[in-house]
Amino acid sequence: MYAVGSAVLVLLLIAGLAFANSISVTRVTNNARSLHWTNATMGTSALARAGLVQAVTYFELQGSTAVDADDLAFAMDQVRSSVAELDHLFDLGEGQDSYAALAQYRAQVERAVSELEAGDVATAKSVVATDVESTYIDLSNSLSVEQDAIQAAIQENSEAGRALNGWVVFVLTLAVPGSAVAVYFVIARRQMKSVRERTRLEIEAERQISSAKDEFIAGLSHELRTPLTSIYGFAEILTDGGVQGAEATQETAQIIANEAAEMTRMVDDLLAASRIESTGVEIEVAPTPLQDVVEAAITPFERAGMEISREPTGVIAVTDAARLRHAIINLLSNAARHGGPTVGVEVVAGDEFVDIEVWDDGPGVPADQEERLFERFVHAGSQPLLTGSIGLGLAVASRLVSLMEGKLQYQRFSGRTYFTITIPIGDTSEQVDDSPASVAQVIRALSS
Repeated sequence: MYAVGSAVLVLLLIAGLAFANSISVTRVTNNARSLHWTNATMGTSALARAGLVQAVTYFELQGSTAVDADDLAFAMDQVRSSVAELDHLFDLGEGQDSYAALAQYRAQVERAVSELEAGDVATAKSVVATDVESTYIDLSNSLSVEQDAIQAAIQENSEAGRALNGWVVFVLTLAVPGSAVAVYFVIARRQMKSVRERTRLEIEAERQISSAKDEFIAGLSHELRTPLTSIYGFAEILTDGGVQGAEATQETAQIIANEAAEMTRMVDDLLAASRIESTGVEIEVAPTPLQDVVEAAITPFERAGMEISREPTGVIAVTDAARLRHAIINLLSNAARHGGPTVGVEVVAGDEFVDIEVWDDGPGVPADQEERLFERFVHAGSQPLLTGSIGLGLAVASRLVSLMEGKLQYQRFSGRTYFTITIPIGDTSEQVDDSPASVAQVIRALSS
């Protein structure tokens, strides 16, 4: 009878321990989910704010040679995309401490977008500068407070779990004979160790994610502020009549357009990276003249004064033109920042695949960085290795090419740096292309 009672007591204690641990794990999971929501809201609200400023600037410059209709439409698409992300977070965030602050910020952002869509640029600019800015600050402060509270709750749950385990050990030691204690050490203690380790890893992972995102958002704010400062400054000069003459006006407008294009590339990469990691990116393929895609990608850089060599091509591929253009823009931006003075684009078709090469005569990538070249947030020393300081350009380009069933490769050949996009041609009508073999094809032939 005593043995049976001891066994029952052991089983009850083990069941109680498992139940208590399951509650602890559930609390940690809920805290982790809340922390993820606050981090996502922090980043998306910053993107929406930056996108609105860019869109307002484009509307003010509408009609100048620096901004065309495609630029304006693209800027508005990015703003609407940020608004959609805010709506999604709003739907998921009921019960969060920052939910009310998000609602106020979201309402002001949507108000500014409505004014822009109605053509009232002056009112939209006023809303962005006052209401959007003030609610953004309130939301950021609220999210920071909520993040601190969640971190404290995670720590408290962890300490409570350790205290519970200690108490159970004490009770078992006093109340159960040696045989039952042996059962505990063989079964229950193993379970507690497993749960504690899993909980510790979850907490540590969330802390690392939170820390990385905080640093990333801080860096992003700084990088976006740099082009925004130039845009605001030169726009004010134009508004106040501080520029005289058509040539000087054109030069000032071009500077504004260049800075806006740089900010657009950063925002595009952030949105693409976010969608790839969360909802995914839809690929819409159609027969696409690659000459049109290449020219569309090159045009913004040539407006900024960059010379890019290329040869006409008649290649047509079944692919996603928008995603391919995004990838080529990232490679050109990388060449402009870190490559040599001579930059070129070549398109060469094989039987089943086509190579799009973006090359420059710069020194290339350090050997110890080549394996990590397409990872996110990779930096070389004090200078960013990838497009922009936020370290997303080449990683986003590689992922977009992969989604198009292709591959992005880095190669050094005859004193040049090549980034080669290789994608399937697909089922297209007959096409003629007499361009020479690409570097990728030469290297493949030499390796075979």
